Amino acid sequence: MQRHKMIDVTQIRQICLYFIGLFLMSCGWHGDADQALLKELDQCIEERAVYYAPREHQVDSLQALLAEPCSANERFELYGRLVETYRSYNLDSQLYYTEQRMILAQTPFEKQVSLLNYAEVLMRSGMYHETILYMDSALQQPLDPVLNHYYNHLRRTLFGLMDDFAVTEREHRIYHSITQQYRLELMKIHAAGSFLHELVRADYLYEEQLYDSALYVLEAYESTHHVEGKPFEEPAFAFTRAQIYKKMGCIDQAKHYLIIASLNDLRSSVREYVALRELAVLLCNEGDSERAYKYMFCAQQDAMTGGERVRSIEISTVYPVIKDAHMHYVHRRQVGMIIFFVLVCLIAVLSLVFLLYIHKKHRQLEMLNNRLAQSNEELRKSNHIKSVYVRRFMKMSTIEDFDDAFLELFPDFVMQVQSLLLPEAELRIKPKERLNTDLRVMALIYLGITDSKQIAEILHYSLPTIYNSRTRMRNLAKENRDSFEDKVAIL
Repeated sequence: MQRHKMIDVTQIRQICLYFIGLFLMSCGWHGDADQALLKELDQCIEERAVYYAPREHQVDSLQALLAEPCSANERFELYGRLVETYRSYNLDSQLYYTEQRMILAQTPFEKQVSLLNYAEVLMRSGMYHETILYMDSALQQPLDPVLNHYYNHLRRTLFGLMDDFAVTEREHRIYHSITQQYRLELMKIHAAGSFLHELVRADYLYEEQLYDSALYVLEAYESTHHVEGKPFEEPAFAFTRAQIYKKMGCIDQAKHYLIIASLNDLRSSVREYVALRELAVLLCNEGDSERAYKYMFCAQQDAMTGGERVRSIEISTVYPVIKDAHMHYVHRRQVGMIIFFVLVCLIAVLSLVFLLYIHKKHRQLEMLNNRLAQSNEELRKSNHIKSVYVRRFMKMSTIEDFDDAFLELFPDFVMQVQSLLLPEAELRIKPKERLNTDLRVMALIYLGITDSKQIAEILHYSLPTIYNSRTRMRNLAKENRDSFEDKVAIL
């Protein structure tokens, strides 16, 4: 078939300008917003039973109407409404009411629509050969014009699935070509500029690898029609844009629109969806295996609950990879937790040992402080006793006796004191004395008696004499004057 011209020449410049701007926006797009949307999607998955409630209520209402007396035509219509309600929600229930509808079908139109309904269920069950047989059976009579869109949509979907599962390149080319033909037929059926026309048009361009043109078609429609919030239009456009962006290598944008499509699918209580599965694959490739596993598990669970066998098969091809990645992530996290636990235990043990060590040292320090206090007390008593004995000794003897006794005990005392003084400072001692006044004062300081009043009483000198002596010796000090007497005390 000759390829149709999809856009006129006058649009080329607009397309170029549009995509130049789009390219400039492509870096770092939707980053923070996507994180918020992902959290919203997480919550939506956790609470998705809430979104099933309205559909279950609708089913209950229709089944209640079936329980009441009604004509064959009314029952046929009720079965049709139940088929619609169960579409993309529960394939087995849809099959049941489709079969009931086939039994009741009387008019040519009723027979055709029930056969097409049955063919749809078979197609979604993976029974492609049987699907073709029942669709051909519906054409034994001229197809009712009302069903023209439905018939071509089923054919396009059928050959699209056969294209997806084709195992050879030859089959792929054949089914792809047939699918494109039905897309062109659908564009003829739907009015130009309508939502379905533009959606199929963008899909056709996408399959022809005209990604820029496909995006332009979607953007042009959205610029004049508000699709946000519409339960069918928004997810359909979002998923198509995601597929286009993925082919263009714009993964961030693809992820953004897959999130939007997934949110709409879950809130519409749709169990037969692809967006969440595709999103899980992207997240796994980004390293977010935990979230990818949760999304893929949700997709698998919903596909199995809804009896969507084709989707279950599609999921089974990628689920093991994501599961393995998730198990590896869980294993690494468990190993990390074990290491963290061991480190915490080790730190706790070391802390306990350190505390015990500190406690032991504290007790030792406390014992040393007690012993030091005891020693200081003993030293104080000893100094007092020494002061008393020195005082008594001085009373019982002369100063010449003190000099002899002291120098007999400390023969190097004079030389040691001299070493603390300036070189030119010479300690002069009278011929008949062994110590002079200054040395006697220093001798008592050496013995631990530092109070000037006590020194004056012991040496029988006046208090000013003692003050003058101590000042004189400090002035003769070789080094720091203030520490001179401390050095004398430890000679």
